[in-house]
Parts: sequence; C-alpha cells; structure tokens
Amino acid sequence: MSLIDDFNLLELPTNATEQEAKAAYRRLARRYHPDKNPGQDTTEHFQRIHDAYQNVLSAIKRSQGQEWKPYDFTERASTKNTSGFERYEFESDAKQREYVKEQQRAYEDMKRSNAQKERAREEALRNARSTLHQRRMNALYEEMRKADASTTHSEPDFSTFDYETPEVNPSAAKQDNFAFDQTAKSSGASRVKPYRLGAAKAAFIACTYLATFAMGIYSANYWSSLSNQDNPIEIQPYISGLYPQYRLGQHYTLNETRLFTEPSVSSSIKAKIPALQDVDILKADGDWLTLRYGNNTGWSKAENFGFGSVERAQETGCIGQPGIAPDHGEIIGGANGNSRLRILNQLPDASMLTFQSLDGQPPFSVFLHANQPFAANFIPKGNYRLVLETGSLYHHACQRFLFDERQRVVLDQVNFASTEQSLTLRNLVTP
Repeated sequence: MSLIDDFNLLELPTNATEQEAKAAYRRLARRYHPDKNPGQDTTEHFQRIHDAYQNVLSAIKRSQGQEWKPYDFTERASTKNTSGFERYEFESDAKQREYVKEQQRAYEDMKRSNAQKERAREEALRNARSTLHQRRMNALYEEMRKADASTTHSEPDFSTFDYETPEVNPSAAKQDNFAFDQTAKSSGASRVKPYRLGAAKAAFIACTYLATFAMGIYSANYWSSLSNQDNPIEIQPYISGLYPQYRLGQHYTLNETRLFTEPSVSSSIKAKIPALQDVDILKADGDWLTLRYGNNTGWSKAENFGFGSVERAQETGCIGQPGIAPDHGEIIGGANGNSRLRILNQLPDASMLTFQSLDGQPPFSVFLHANQPFAANFIPKGNYRLVLETGSLYHHACQRFLFDERQRVVLDQVNFASTEQSLTLRNLVTP
C-alpha cells in the first residue's frame, strides 16, 4: 500500500496534522478492535489500520510540519532577487500553468473518488451483514410462531366450556351447587394451563437436546482420554528446516490454512483451505511454501502442512508433524534383558529392526542409521522373528517410514539366550 492509501484508510486528508492522525487512529481502533467485534474477524483490518497509522505518523514527522499546498502562479517575481528577463511572460508559460492546474484538479478528484469508493464499500459490507442477520432472526421468529400456533390449536380451551343445569327445587339446587363448587375446586388445578405452553414445550425440547448433546461430547472425551492414557502418543511440534527434500509435491493441510498473496501474514488472503485437503507445493522458501489449491496459487506457512497425501496419512495413521528421527540404536517399545546381538549394518538408508516375539511377549524395534553398526545388549530371552524395515522420513505418530517403505523377514526364528549372536544387514532387495 502507498502513503496515499494509508491516508485514505485513516480517512484523513494529505495535509492532516499529527493530532488529527492520532484522533482518527483512536476512532478507527475503537471501531475495529477484535474485542469490540466478537461476531466477526477484524484482526487483519485492525492490523492494517495500525500499520497505516505508523506510516502516516512517520510521514508527518518527516515533513516537519510543512503542509502541502497547490502551486500558486499568482506570485510574481520581485526585482530584488530576479533578473529583468524573468519578469517577462511567454505563451508557453500560460500553457504550462493550465497543464499544472489540470493535473492538480485531477489529483484532487482522484482523492475524493477513492475516499468515496472506500466509504461505499464499507457501507455495503455493513448493510450486507445486518441484512443477513435480520433474515436469520426473522426466520427464527417465524419458526417459533408456527410452533406456538400449532401447539395452541391442538389443545382445547377449557375456559370456553358452558355448564347448563335443569330446573329443580331449591333444596336440590343447593345440593347440586355445593357439589359443583367442590368439583370445580378439585379440578381447577388440573385445568390451569401455563401461559404460552407451546413456547415452554419448545424450550424444554431444546434444553433436552442440548443436554443430550453435551453428554455425548463428555462421554466421547472421557473414552478418548482413557484410550489416550492406554496408548499415549506425543504430538510432535513443527520444526523449521526439517526434511526440506520432501517438501515439494502433493501434501495435505493439518488445519484450516490461509492462502496469502505474498509470503507475509499482513498481505491479503486469497482463499482459506480446509483441513485435510491435498495441495500441490511448487516451491519451498524457508517457512513459507508456494502452492496451488484448485485455481488459486499463493503462499502459506509450512507449519500447517503434513507430508504426503491425506489418503496415505489416514490409511497409515501418520497424521501431523513427523518429528525428529530417533537416535541411532534407540529402542521403540520396551525391552529389558541381557541377551546380546551384534549388528553389522551396511544399509545405505535408515532402517528399523523389529523383534517379533514368538512367545507372546510385546514386540520392540531398534532404529538404525545408515552404515552404522550397533550392539544390542538388552534383548530379553526367548524366540523371535526379525523383520527389517527400511525407508525415509520416520513418522512418530505411526512409528513407521512414510516414503520408500520396504519390509522383509531377516530371520524367521532365532533363539536369544545368554550367548552373543551377530547379524549382518546388507542392501535390502524386495523379492
């Protein structure tokens, strides 16, 4: 945005003073502060107002209080500081004056037109929001009125009933009247209907639905917390510069992501991408990614994207940031024993050697870096099947490799006791 746009955003003329700029900023800040607008997101517009105020205030201070004024051709040169030749006027001078005046008039018209368009746009947005809100409220009131009307027509009105008694003697009439009064008193409480029974019933049904919904959410969270306690999975944070070689290509969004026109959060937003949507990443520049989503191309933060397609992530459970790769020889699972296995690793890629117990013990794995040997002296005694898995980009959420994953059984059955054994791992070739 230019300085003229900043003046227009603050609704200030170009010759405004520092006090006028401060007053305009306070007025707009109170109007568009996010705390004052809980129903809509005004954070971006509030940030633009703040940036415009800083630019305008800096420009006013640099000008040192000198206000811009249109050039006035009525001033004539005096004989004290000019020569006699400059006091003459030519035909080209008159044309030059007309041209400059025309430019000044066009500039003033442009400023007025821009300010008018901006005010019209804001007014249209406010009218559209208020109209949509009014329509929603009218529809809600109409539904409540229809519900009340249907409930009222379906129930009888006991106050309109007439009681007729035949002509009898006075003594019998007194007895009948006494009996009628007692009956009316006993049944009066049952005939009293609450005012606007339809609205009360609708409120009761709504409260019942809300309570049922809240109980469902609570129970889901409760069972989810129990399952998380049984199988805790640490959520890996975003790490800048991790696996840059796998950033290009098809990847997916982890949450709702904003697509900017430039690699800056202060730039305008082109689109909002929902969570778990595949995108095509074209270029990686630090923590910003150039990507294409549908017909839109723009910039987004790298922290909002996972690796691979969303279909692959949902199939394997590898959703989220992968995290740092395990250390060489790190145990994935639990293993506490005294048997020893000397591993001579000649594989050019990272690998994971899994010990699958044939005796019903929990399996565990050992993570191995490329071309690095390792001595595992913690293997519990028992019979195992050794499965070798190689690949790239280890993901902590699913505890497996995300790309180029290959598996092969190295030893179908091996018994670990007190003696030491050795194993050589060469280049894995899938048969």
